[in-house]
Amino acid sequence: MRDSILKKVFRLVTNNFGLKILAIIVSCGLWVVVDSINDPVETDTYYNIPVEIINEDMVTNEGKVYEVLDGTNTINVTVKGKRSVLSYISKEDIKAVADMSELTFMNTVGIKVSSARSNSELDFKTNIDSVKLSIENMKADQKIINVYTSGEPADGYVVGSAKPSQNVVRLSGPETLIDQIDHIDAVANIDGYSSDIDTSVELKLYDKNNNEIKNSSIKKNISSVNVAVTILATKIVPLSFVVSDEPAAGYVVSGEPVSMPETVTIAGRSSVLDNVSKIVISDPALSVSERTENLTTIVNVRKYLPTGVQFADSSFGGNVNVTVVVEQLVTRELQIPAAKFAAGFEPGKEPENLKVTLREVENQEYYTIRISGTKAAVDAVNAEDVIGVVDMNTLLEKLGLTEWVPGIYQEVITFSDNLKDVTLEQPYQMTVVVEAIEEDVDGIDNE
Repeated sequence: MRDSILKKVFRLVTNNFGLKILAIIVSCGLWVVVDSINDPVETDTYYNIPVEIINEDMVTNEGKVYEVLDGTNTINVTVKGKRSVLSYISKEDIKAVADMSELTFMNTVGIKVSSARSNSELDFKTNIDSVKLSIENMKADQKIINVYTSGEPADGYVVGSAKPSQNVVRLSGPETLIDQIDHIDAVANIDGYSSDIDTSVELKLYDKNNNEIKNSSIKKNISSVNVAVTILATKIVPLSFVVSDEPAAGYVVSGEPVSMPETVTIAGRSSVLDNVSKIVISDPALSVSERTENLTTIVNVRKYLPTGVQFADSSFGGNVNVTVVVEQLVTRELQIPAAKFAAGFEPGKEPENLKVTLREVENQEYYTIRISGTKAAVDAVNAEDVIGVVDMNTLLEKLGLTEWVPGIYQEVITFSDNLKDVTLEQPYQMTVVVEAIEEDVDGIDNE
C-alpha cells in the first residue's frame, strides 16, 4: 500500500518535469521584474561636495605646507542604488575624505566617498578621483601695515592722520606665496566725514605690481585693524616774512618780500585756526646784511607753523621761494610850498590873544627838504601834496606848560603820510613864534 502511494507521487512529480522546471524559472523571473518595477535602481548626482583632508600632520610636522590645486578639494558625486534607498539620502549624508597618509610621490591623495546612510547598498562615482596638492616649505614673515584713506572728507576738511591699532601683521604659508607679498594695506573710507572716525578695516595683501593676493593657504595673526582717522578743518592764510639786518650803505629793502606761493592752506582744530591770521617767518636765510642786490632764497616755513597746525596738503614739504628786493637809495630835493605848513592845535585849544607864526615859512614861498628811498617811492612823491605840521599840543607838553605864553620855540615837523615810504635826510624843525596881539585904544588889533 505504502509503495503504491509513493509510486503515484513520483509519477505526479516527474510527469512533465521539464515544463515544471521552466514554470519555476519563469515565475522567479517575473518576481524579479515585478520587484524591479516597484523599486527600480536609480542614480542621483550631488554637486560641490567638499573633500575633507585628514592626517594633515603627515605634512605639517615636517615643516611643510600644502595647497590644493585646480579646485580638486570639491567634487561631484553620482550615487547609484534602489529608489527606496536613495530616497533617504541627502547631500549632507555624502562624505568625501582624502587621507594624507596615502600621499603619492606625485603629490596626489585618493578620494574615498561614503554615505552616512545605507552605505553598503550604494555605488559611488566621482568626477575627480584624487586631490592634487602643491607641497613646499612653510615660511613665516611679518610686514608693516600701510594705512590709507579712500574718498574725500566734507568740503573744508582734510585728513589729519590715520593710525592703526597695531602696525605689524605676522604671516605664514607656502614659501612661494609669502615671497610674493610686497605690501599690506588697510584702507579706511572717510568720504563725506567732517569729524574724527574710528573704524575696523580689512587687511589686504598685494604683490609688487599692486595685484591683490587672495589665498586661504596664507595665515595671518589678524585679519583687520581699527584705524583712527583725524579729520581737520582748513584755512588759507598769507605768509609774512621778517627781513633781518641792513643792506650795504646807500641801499634799502624795497617793499615786502614776495614768495611763491604767497599763501598756504593749513589744517587743524577749528578752535586753533580761529587764532591764526597769518604765518610769520623770521628765518636766518632772509638776512640782507651788506647786500647790494636782490636776495632770492628758499625757506622752509613748516617749523613756523603754530602748535596744533599742519599743512592741509600732506605732500607739501613747506619750501617756498622768497625774493627780497634790494635797491640803491635815490635822493631828491623837494620844494614844498610854504602854504603847506601850519601850527596844529587841537580843536578848542587855540591860544587867545596870541599870534603863532612859523618863522621859516613866514616870508618864504617854499621850504626845502631832502628825501631818500627807492626810485619808485621817491618818484611817487608830489611836493604839492606834502603837508607839514608842528604839533603844538605835543610841544606844550614838552615845555611843561599848561597854556601858551609869548616866546620863541623849536619843534620837529610832522609830515603827511605821502612821505611814509621815503626817509627824511634829517629831522626838520620849525621855529615857532608866539607873541601877544596888541590892541590900540580903539579896541582894534594892532599886530
